Amino acid sequence: MSSILNFIEGYMDGNSWEELCVQCYRLRYQTDNYTAIPATHRGDAGIEGFTNKGIVHQCYCPERLYSDQDLYEHQRNKLTTDIEKLKNNSNRLSELGVPPVVEWHFNIPEYKDSRILAHAETKRQEILKAKKDEPDAYAHIADDFKIVIKIAEDFKPEISQIIRTNLTDMKINFAVQHSDAPDWSKCDSEKVANIRRKIKAIMLVDDSEKLNRIVGLYVDCYISGLEIMGNLRVKFPEVYDDIFQLEQSYKRDVTIKTLMNTDKKMNYKLFNDILDEFHSKLERDFSRLTEASIGELKQDLVASWLADCSMEFRSE
Repeated sequence: MSSILNFIEGYMDGNSWEELCVQCYRLRYQTDNYTAIPATHRGDAGIEGFTNKGIVHQCYCPERLYSDQDLYEHQRNKLTTDIEKLKNNSNRLSELGVPPVVEWHFNIPEYKDSRILAHAETKRQEILKAKKDEPDAYAHIADDFKIVIKIAEDFKPEISQIIRTNLTDMKINFAVQHSDAPDWSKCDSEKVANIRRKIKAIMLVDDSEKLNRIVGLYVDCYISGLEIMGNLRVKFPEVYDDIFQLEQSYKRDVTIKTLMNTDKKMNYKLFNDILDEFHSKLERDFSRLTEASIGELKQDLVASWLADCSMEFRSE
């Protein structure tokens, strides 16, 4: 399954990643009095923020897309540098009111090499040994000190809430590359028949080649819609719930509108009116989705209405 980062529009730089991490920590650790540390006067002491339970965190986002090897080396070097800051900043951390550090979180968007985990454990052992040798010099480090690698995937609920409540300029992008030849095996034959029957009633023309092509497009949309909604349910559960509630509500309207239509000549106009109105509703309620995602979502959900019994059109 794709990473949550694959659904965030644009490449994330260091500043936006740090801002996102701080917001995530505010939400997750608000009951533990999370405090962010601005990197202004005298610096941030090598951490972005801390809780009253001894959790501190430090962020790192690569400057560009690296190979797996280069990414590991940059992450390793950054972790090493920042752990040294933690070791040497006892007085500064004390001034800020940071309790003995139980967990030092290294926030990175993702990692692709398990050696970063091994490196983190090596640095943890080094700190524990130094504390054992010089306990007074490392009083700011807890006896059960841990280094924890935290990636974007670990903060799915918080990122979903942040985007959903417009606490960031980031947008969700889940538009997909569609195929000219859909995998018909992924769509039940009964649903394919429903789509064909309804598209035929909408078009009111006897053009089998054009009909087959449009049916294929909506079968592909139906298949991609299942995947997209499944990903949203896992990656952005609150956004998924909002979309699901709107879709269920509007689907009832669609059923009523199509069943009440008594003139088959109005099928095409009615169908396009439904698409336009639903598009407007999605734009109004989901400003955190990219325009491409709005269009994708509209067609995918309409495909699901064609495939089941929600959307009916008079054929005679």
